[in-house]
Amino acid sequence: MRHNQNLFRVVSGRMQFVLAVVFGLFIALVARIAYLQTAMHEQLVSEGENRFERVLKFSAQRGNILDRNGQILSTSTPVDSLAANPQVFCKSRDRWEELANSVGVDMQLMNTRCDQYSESRFMYVLKRISPERAQKAIDLGVPGLEVRREYQRFFPGGPIGAQLIGLTDTRDTGQEGLELKYDDLLTGEEGGQRVLKDRIGRYVEAIDNPRSVRHGADIQISIDQRIQTLATRYLEEAVRTHKAAGGGIVLIKVPSGEIISMVNAPQFNPNDRTTVTHGVLRNRVVTDAIEPGSLTKPFTIAMLLEEGRVTPDTVVDTHPGQMYVGRNRISDVRNYGELAVTDIIAKSSNVGTVKLALEEPFAKLHRTLKRVGFGDPATDLPGESSGVLPVRKRPIEHATMSFGYGFSATALQIARAYTVFATDGILLPVTIKPKPAGYTASGERVYSSETALQIRQMLRKVATRQGTASRAQISGYGVGGKTGTTHKLVNGSYKNKDYLSLFAGFGPISNPQFVGVVVIDEPRSKQYFGGAVAAPVFSRLMEDVMRIYDVRPDKLETLVTDATPSRGGVG
Repeated sequence: MRHNQNLFRVVSGRMQFVLAVVFGLFIALVARIAYLQTAMHEQLVSEGENRFERVLKFSAQRGNILDRNGQILSTSTPVDSLAANPQVFCKSRDRWEELANSVGVDMQLMNTRCDQYSESRFMYVLKRISPERAQKAIDLGVPGLEVRREYQRFFPGGPIGAQLIGLTDTRDTGQEGLELKYDDLLTGEEGGQRVLKDRIGRYVEAIDNPRSVRHGADIQISIDQRIQTLATRYLEEAVRTHKAAGGGIVLIKVPSGEIISMVNAPQFNPNDRTTVTHGVLRNRVVTDAIEPGSLTKPFTIAMLLEEGRVTPDTVVDTHPGQMYVGRNRISDVRNYGELAVTDIIAKSSNVGTVKLALEEPFAKLHRTLKRVGFGDPATDLPGESSGVLPVRKRPIEHATMSFGYGFSATALQIARAYTVFATDGILLPVTIKPKPAGYTASGERVYSSETALQIRQMLRKVATRQGTASRAQISGYGVGGKTGTTHKLVNGSYKNKDYLSLFAGFGPISNPQFVGVVVIDEPRSKQYFGGAVAAPVFSRLMEDVMRIYDVRPDKLETLVTDATPSRGGVG
């Protein structure tokens, strides 16, 4: 019993000792808290205010867009922005005048932003300035001010091909054109790190490991900036000379199917947003569907050649220069009388084309136009139109579609369709992506080689003094092509004095390597026919293209010459 009592006294004493220690620690903790809340309060608040957790962001650089030769078409250049923590910066208004005098900060704007972001811990002070100006501001030591490295898009070519390349917004995100199409690839991933900074924005210590920056990828396209520059010059000269509303040019390399030029007028300068007006961003070559007019006639004739219904020498009587389909009159520019099929193309005879087309059911004509790509987008460029290729039932609709009215296509679709005559009957897929030297695209055969060659020879005659496009000729090279002059369809009705002047062609004739289309919209000069307005633009550009790409001239025996001028048709 005595042993148990002694054991109880020992245990009880130890418990009292432990409780006393715990109680003493509790009293000390309470005392410490009281001390911190009273005597140390102001010091702790001051230290807390002087240290802020921040996430340092490391901006990713957007990738470049390069032409086929590696020339930069679009790039992002580093710029700095001044930012601030409003909780600190806005309490330092007495220092703002220094900023205003040093780097041009708008003090009134800063007052507005401080009111707007009073509950926030971030606001911009001055966006996108040179690193030198930014450092000058930081050297002033204004509390809460910091620098953020950002990037600004720059387009070395200015307005050249601007509708194709596109635009980015203030965050360097693609908004138009290829900048939009390839935005996911061009855009990188910003890095970051959580850090502590003091009240004037100075780094104190890192909280965690940094997250690495992933810069955007470069994109190379098939465009040749040398050709773009020339195409822009010739297009703008034509628009200015003929007082036109605008225009477009597209050029495709054969047999790769690469688009090497695509320009529009009017233009804008992506480096100067004040030049961006309503509609100017539109890449008309792919967005605007037009009635191709006489550019369609070679496909109608090719259908008949393929069926064996005619030969190039088959004679058609176009007398008296007009005909009726029902109560609707079809006319030529004059009475050509009897014409061989070759001359129906060379003179651009509507009557001859319609007489032959009506010998076949409409379904065959529709199928032919469908097979050369009309009614389907040529590529996947932003905003691209597929045009309209409707099924027609009335004879007059059959007749007008045979010479290019009653359906629509873009300039790019027309250029792609003409690759069948430059590649011995194969419709090429077209692309904005560059291909290796010697690459041949895998296309779809539409016509036999014999038919394609026969049409090519007919189109060669068009570009001589015997045809409607003598001004498309190039010294030392044979070219082939077709003129078109169409009335514009506006709000469902044709405008008598509003025209589209068109030319589609290829060269050199012995071994076609380039296919091009020129569109001049609403020429207001005395001349408006495709042969007088669009064909000379094709000639000037194609001559330079042959030189730049060192294309061997045609042999003399392959060139068609005729010293006797011909009035020809108008296309």
